[in-house]
Amino acid sequence: MVSGGLACATTAVLAVDLPTRKPGLWEVTLNMPGGKMPPREMKFCTDAETDAALYKLGMNAAQGICSRNDIQRSGNVVTMDSECKLGDTKMTSRAVMTFTGDSAYHTDIQSHFDPPIMGRSESSMTQEAKWAGACPADLKPGDMVGPNGMKMNLKSVGQ
Repeated sequence: MVSGGLACATTAVLAVDLPTRKPGLWEVTLNMPGGKMPPREMKFCTDAETDAALYKLGMNAAQGICSRNDIQRSGNVVTMDSECKLGDTKMTSRAVMTFTGDSAYHTDIQSHFDPPIMGRSESSMTQEAKWAGACPADLKPGDMVGPNGMKMNLKSVGQ
């Protein structure tokens, strides 16, 4: 869904008691400062069961590629440090998620690639997420609508 840094960074969140996210529709904006892509917006419908299933999916995906996933929580801030192997490249990432109650969060992700991937040795991304209300009738928990309007259910990815 997002960069490899976030994918690896979110793999061990089950080991830490994360702040809860309000069930319903979330609007998420991804931005890669200094990159050539404009900010990307998507919508995601979730509930507690879906969040747990996606965290488990992330943990399973990282097995064998991530040798380190250190996650710490201090109040409303969760910090994730990861070291993963992407082919011949070692990726180290730090993601810092700051929760505002159960209705918003901001994530900063910094990644380093050695050797570089596609000529880049550094990557930075931000994610802004806010609760937008109840899920509309045409979306169920796990459904994500991407920037291009394409809809998919993320819970079915690992099945």
